[in-house]
Amino acid sequence: MVAVLDCKGCGKCDNVCPFGAIEKVGKKTRINYDKCTGCLKCVECCPNKALVVMD
Repeated sequence: MVAVLDCKGCGKCDNVCPFGAIEKVGKKTRINYDKCTGCLKCVECCPNKALVVMD
């Protein structure tokens, strides 16, 4: 599972998810866990390390 810890709203992850699991709430990122497959593309592209893998 991917968690959003301290999103700065940079927008780098907005279109990277091939499953449409990245959603914006205001300027912050939210993960739609019903769509998330755990591909980690969002984690890899986040320059602020705000998206992290949680066990």
